Amino acid sequence: MAAITGLDHVILAVAALDAARDTWRRLGFTVTPRGRHIGWGTANYCIMLEADYIELLGVLDPTQFDNGLGERLARGGEGLLGISLATRSADSAAAAFDAAGAGGEPARDLARLLDLPEGPVQPAFRLSYPARRDAFGLPLFATEHRTPELLRRPEWERHANGATGILRLDLPNPLAEPALAAWAALDGARREGDSVAIGGFTLGVGDQPMLHLATSDLDACESALRAGHVAHARHPGEIRVPPLPGTGLALRFAF
Repeated sequence: MAAITGLDHVILAVAALDAARDTWRRLGFTVTPRGRHIGWGTANYCIMLEADYIELLGVLDPTQFDNGLGERLARGGEGLLGISLATRSADSAAAAFDAAGAGGEPARDLARLLDLPEGPVQPAFRLSYPARRDAFGLPLFATEHRTPELLRRPEWERHANGATGILRLDLPNPLAEPALAAWAALDGARREGDSVAIGGFTLGVGDQPMLHLATSDLDACESALRAGHVAHARHPGEIRVPPLPGTGLALRFAF
């Protein structure tokens, strides 16, 4: 069994958490209750899909540790912050990072408070990072879910736009050859030219940063976008949405 099984989630830096939540709702997504990282000044909302998800990450309390997020937003604005790979074992993912030449830090535990109507719960995770943070060309880590039942509910995975999963993430520029070589050596990933495939997810190159999402119903997707007064362009087999405040990158829904 490969150490890396696919994509776990894409992380987007957002300037205003609640405004970003409202934007994603207008896009036709169901958004989870807010979560807060224990002991940190950061918080998030998540869009849960069938096997992966999108994390909207922002600063809730600038007086607390924010892992550099406030500086990142001031410097680069909203948009892609990094990706998390899926793994059944953070320790095996750390070993895979090391085997790929990126080094593997010891896995670490993380928990966050998730405010549910019935009261707060604490989803728990075990994370592994490459020691060389620039080895893969963009920030990434691997996530082992310790309490998946707290993070997923059927009603959170139902979206008016019919979204079911993340297909692809396009970067504006190709990854450098050393980064592509590191990907090619990573257990569970395979290189395809300037792109990298991991399970059903592809990291590739496009004209602009773009997140490609599968939808089960393009008509429902377009209806949701119209209801949210979201500008979009429909083409055969797809709908494209330009970057918005709260997304920081373009979206493409594909059937």
